[in-house]
Amino acid sequence: MPDFKKLFLVLLADDDADDSMLFANAVNDVEIPIQLSHADDGQQLLKFLKDHQQPDIIFLDLNMPFKNGFECLKDIRKNEQYNKVPIIIYSTSGDKNDIERSYREGANFYVIKPNSYSGIVAMLDKVCNMYLKDTPPPASREVFVMKFPLLK
Repeated sequence: MPDFKKLFLVLLADDDADDSMLFANAVNDVEIPIQLSHADDGQQLLKFLKDHQQPDIIFLDLNMPFKNGFECLKDIRKNEQYNKVPIIIYSTSGDKNDIERSYREGANFYVIKPNSYSGIVAMLDKVCNMYLKDTPPPASREVFVMKFPLLK
């Protein structure tokens, strides 16, 4: 196992209990030491950001009650304190309009929720490893959408 200097702080905003449980379980199967926090909706997400240490990365579902993912993305991106936090849209939607809007509004990547546990683990491993460096990769249109599991 690689030597990591700190816990990687991950915040998941997702109202689907089953998806959130699978995500939390997958965190345990990634080699990176992750401290996972969870928000059930957009309002909880924004409150969490005000009340806690800034996460290293946010996984953001689009379809949530009270404040949807697009509204949260917009609010986070206009707040200078959180403007640089990587935001990965984590959605079941593969709709090109959702993808384009996410890109325009400042998401770093768009992940269509994997349909297998191993896909979630592969996704977490890939995304978190990308952000272990201080400089996040640019979100170019060519690589904006990630699909898992990755075929080897």
